Amino acid sequence: MMNLVLREIVAKASVEAKQDTWYRVNKDRLCPELIKKFVQLYPDEETKEFLSASIDKSSWVWTQIWYLLAKAVLRHFWSVTDINGWLGRGSMFVLSEAQARALLRTTGHGIGAGALVDVGAGDGEVSRRFAHIYPHNYATEISASMRKTLAEKGYKLLDTEKWHHYRQFDCICMLNLLDRCSKPKTMLKQARDALAPGGVLMLALVLPYKPYVEVTSDHKPEERLPIEGAYFEDQLAAFVKFMREEAGFELVSWTRAPYLCEGDFAQAYYWLDDSVYVFKPTAVDPTT
Repeated sequence: MMNLVLREIVAKASVEAKQDTWYRVNKDRLCPELIKKFVQLYPDEETKEFLSASIDKSSWVWTQIWYLLAKAVLRHFWSVTDINGWLGRGSMFVLSEAQARALLRTTGHGIGAGALVDVGAGDGEVSRRFAHIYPHNYATEISASMRKTLAEKGYKLLDTEKWHHYRQFDCICMLNLLDRCSKPKTMLKQARDALAPGGVLMLALVLPYKPYVEVTSDHKPEERLPIEGAYFEDQLAAFVKFMREEAGFELVSWTRAPYLCEGDFAQAYYWLDDSVYVFKPTAVDPTT
C-alpha cells in the first residue's frame, strides 16, 4: 500500500514538473528589453481544473466513440472548426483570469472598463475566462456553429469584415488567430484602427510559426509574417521586431504559456507552445 501511494506521489510530481516547463524561457537568448517585460506564469488552479476536466472527458468511452463516428461523416461536408462547434468539443485554454490580469496589470491603464472584442473567437472558451473583466463583450467568428455557441455565451457578434468600424475597443483579443487567417497584417492594421485611447491588443501566437489557413485551397496565407529563427526565443524576438517596426505596436508585457486543447482516446489533452503578448499602439502609424 505504501509503495502504491509513493508511486502516485512520484507520478504526480513528474507531471507537475513537466507542466512547469510549459512556462519557461531561455533568458540567455533574450535581450534585456524582452527580459524586463517578461511575466513569469505557472499552472494555477484554473489551468489544473481544465486539465482535470480534459482527462475525465477522454475516459468517456461512448462519448469519444460518438465524436469519432460523427467526425468521420461530417468531415465530407464541414470544416473541422464547424464540426467541433456542432459537437461541442475541442475547447481550448490559454490563460486563466488571474494570468490574464497579471499581463494586463503591467499596462498602466485601468482595466475593467469599456469593451473587449475577441476576433476569431472560436467557441469563446479561451477569452470567456477573462472577458468578463470588461463589461461589454463582443466577438467575431466565421464558423456558423461557433457563432451560435458564442451568442449563447453572451457575446455580441460583429461582422467579420467590418468589426473594426463598429466602435473603439479597450481590449482587442487575437488569440492564436494570426497563424490561422489569410491576411494577418491586415488584421493588425484593423486592430490598430479600432483601439480606444489607452486600449491594448492581447495577442497569442504559437511558435514555431507554421501558418495554416483552413479556408484557402492551398491552406497558405496571402500575407506571411516575417518570423524566422531556430529557437522559440529567436522567433519571439523577430515577431516583436515586426510588431514595432511594421505593425506599429509597442510591447508592454509577454509570457510563454501552453495552448491547451481537450484530448481524445489517444491522449487526454494536447498542447502547443504559445507566446502571449500585450501590445499598445505606438505614437506614429508606420503605414502613414
